[in-house]
Amino acid sequence: MADDFCEVMLLPSTQCDHCRSARSKLPLRVYVTKGGSVYHRTPRCEGLKDGQRYARWKGQDVHDIESVPRSDVQAKLGACEICRPDTPPPPAPRRPF
Repeated sequence: MADDFCEVMLLPSTQCDHCRSARSKLPLRVYVTKGGSVYHRTPRCEGLKDGQRYARWKGQDVHDIESVPRSDVQAKLGACEICRPDTPPPPAPRRPF
């Protein structure tokens, strides 16, 4: 990620406050299974549950869910498109005055 450029600030991402702030909100740990091809933000992700149901339906082994450091799997596995662990969570809604 050192050579990436921020599309918002047009700076190298390592020098961009916007990018540093976004990265700090990403989960440090993510969830995977031995036979899975993506990592998840939460062990309750519907994509993860669907994958396990599908494996069970096909008669395949259903592996335990493991919590691992995101940095260990980020380059090896894709990010789940349902829970989007590679994207900072949306800001909390502001309460009206």
